[in-house]
Amino acid sequence: MVIKLSNQVTNSARKQDTFAQLLGDFGKWQFLVFGTISVVKLSSGWVQMAILFLTPNLTFWCKELSNNSTEEINNSTCYKDCTEYEYDTSPFENTIVSEWDLICERRWLASFNQMMLQVGILVGSTIFGFMSDRFGRKHSFLLSIVTVIIFGLGMPFSPNYLVFTILRFLLGVATAGTMVVSFVIVMESVGPRYREVTGCVFHIPFMIGHMTVPLFAYYFRSWNTYLLALGLPPLIYLGYFFVLTESPRWLVSVGRVREATAIVTRAAKLNKLPTAKIEETLTQLSKEICAKADEPKLNYSDLFRKSLLLKTCCCCFIWLITGVTYFGFNQYISQTSPDPFVSVAVAGAIQIPSNLISIWFIRKFSRRLITSVSSILGGVFIIALYFVPKIFALTLTLGTMGVCCASTVATTIYIYTSELYPTVIRNMGVGVCSMAMRIGSMIAPFISNMSTTIPWFPTLIFGLAPVLAGLVCFLLPETKGRSLPDSIEDVRTE
Repeated sequence: MVIKLSNQVTNSARKQDTFAQLLGDFGKWQFLVFGTISVVKLSSGWVQMAILFLTPNLTFWCKELSNNSTEEINNSTCYKDCTEYEYDTSPFENTIVSEWDLICERRWLASFNQMMLQVGILVGSTIFGFMSDRFGRKHSFLLSIVTVIIFGLGMPFSPNYLVFTILRFLLGVATAGTMVVSFVIVMESVGPRYREVTGCVFHIPFMIGHMTVPLFAYYFRSWNTYLLALGLPPLIYLGYFFVLTESPRWLVSVGRVREATAIVTRAAKLNKLPTAKIEETLTQLSKEICAKADEPKLNYSDLFRKSLLLKTCCCCFIWLITGVTYFGFNQYISQTSPDPFVSVAVAGAIQIPSNLISIWFIRKFSRRLITSVSSILGGVFIIALYFVPKIFALTLTLGTMGVCCASTVATTIYIYTSELYPTVIRNMGVGVCSMAMRIGSMIAPFISNMSTTIPWFPTLIFGLAPVLAGLVCFLLPETKGRSLPDSIEDVRTE
């Protein structure tokens, strides 16, 4: 859903050239926009990875049986006639598992809670995507950060599981707004030569958020104080009310040329570029955009035309598996590691160099090769994790390498997929694929939680699925060095 919206301004060569000529590809103004807006991705990492320390595997035992039976009671064993369970929550004080007895027949509720967060992100991507186009990037973004703060600070005071889950869903909706709109703002500010680099680097604050989640969990061992600690830092986002300006591209697209001219003029001065004829140029551009507004539009069914069917099916499958692998395996290693604080921190930290290396890979090698090899290697690392001796350093290395490969795939497929679809339908193509990834992230926690009942099952799924996705990738054409297709007819001639 993130790139779906950004392509509305990046797909037109005319619009790219115009704004690049007026503002340059990347100057002081773009740096300020990128530097301030990307900070919001920290909370995206905190929100989506908070579950790693909310639902750890706990040792529990039945405190009392209703029939006063004298049978031996075993740890982590469910009894139908048990009236109360006790928990060994070490190294935590308490978790949502012990708070609301999310074990035995209620264990699925722990995964359901994370699923509802991802459902919220899926719904929020749609809602804020629409609002961003209709009412502007600025107001949609400000609304999203306010709701993130409200729901984030409300969760620690949840009186029961139902309220907690509803608030997690709403927090997901709000978080999706910050993710979608922030990416659009950045992509609409940067020139075409730097979009690959900024598109990759923009995800680094999310990884820093992932990496710092264990720090909050280490110092705040109770689930409510932990969530309160995560909910307080986003208060700094209120500063956006004083520094954020509307996207000049959006203003031009809706005919508000005078406002766009003021912003572009200030930006051009900051970048030390000429300011003559800015209003005249933007006025002409606005007229061209409005003239195209009445052209017949395609719909989602066109993604399944004969010439696009294979691409759509393959891409959706790869994105689905990436969602399952990335989110699920992060949760799996946090539950199975003897030191979850170190494991999660390293898994988050290793993604930063992998993201930066991805930029070099994308420029040097083919998109298809990077996606396929990274998927297959990630699966191999995860499968090996099940068979190697349970030595912490070894399992930590294999686990983090698996996450590293999943992160590389997640970074590459955004660019690869956007290049596979023609301009007239690229927004919808990437949007459908993004929905597939979100569905994968909904399934992931249920798979990872199977480690307590069927220990080999998560390894099997997280290992074989990305290998299969890597093989499916070979069915797709290469896009590196090729001009972007503009029409469906262009795709037919490939």
